[in-house]
Amino acid sequence: MPKITADIASFKHPKFAPLTLDFTFKKAFANEQSTELLLFLLNTFLERVLKKPIIEVKIIHTVQLGRTRKKRGAVFDIQCEDASGARFIVEMQVEEQKHFIKRSLFYLCMALANLAKKGRMENRGKKIPYDYNIPIVYTLSFLNFDVNFGENCDEVMQYISLSNEIHPEARYDLVHLVFVRLSKFDKTEEECKSDIDRLLFIFKNAHNLDKVPKIFNKPVFKQLFEIARISNFTEEELMNYESDMKRFSDHMNALAYAKEKGVTQGITQGVLQTAKNMLAKGFSVADVLKATNLPREQVRALKRA
Repeated sequence: MPKITADIASFKHPKFAPLTLDFTFKKAFANEQSTELLLFLLNTFLERVLKKPIIEVKIIHTVQLGRTRKKRGAVFDIQCEDASGARFIVEMQVEEQKHFIKRSLFYLCMALANLAKKGRMENRGKKIPYDYNIPIVYTLSFLNFDVNFGENCDEVMQYISLSNEIHPEARYDLVHLVFVRLSKFDKTEEECKSDIDRLLFIFKNAHNLDKVPKIFNKPVFKQLFEIARISNFTEEELMNYESDMKRFSDHMNALAYAKEKGVTQGITQGVLQTAKNMLAKGFSVADVLKATNLPREQVRALKRA
């Protein structure tokens, strides 16, 4: 298996469950009875794009339906709204996905389309038009893999929003996409100076720790560790956690096998092409055998072809 972030798939007896795992992440931040951790998460990572701190949030249904029954739905880890009606979509993505930014835009557009108030016909033929005064929508995506945001975009935090290309100072406070690349965060415990640093350190390293480090003395951090402490799980939670870990481990093993097989096939094709090129340039079979280590009969077959 290739080395993955924090190597969670190979960990045998951790004290704390990985917070990048779907089960643990939702257990910590999608708790409708206690939203303190969710508020802390949102205010910490969205501080740069928020007009003011979020005071309260309400978790809403995580499935955003399409416009018709045949249209597919988008399933978010967490979807919530604040008192002003602003919407927040939060995802933890451990498994690498192609075109992830486009995927995020697709789901964002789906959410926006469902926020517009549909027009209708009233009595006596009076038509009420669509109301497009939709609330601000924020997406917060934690990525446990790297995504190319462009040349020299090496920061952990990436922000995407709408602006005027001719007058970039003119920005439109309609949508904000915030991406957090866990793969780019490599600070040690001593180097963590901000709440963003400490949360990222927990996400990447909690399952490798035997105890809670002293730097996490805020109650909110202690609460997060207690939620992730496996000995605190109920029997049902333990089953869900182990099922999630098995699924993730199987996925990573499948990726490792596919990568290994692809590399092997690539090497083989490269060696064969080298042999063909050498033969075409007049090199002897003996020279090709020495350079490529291919079987003699295979080289002779290439020469006859």
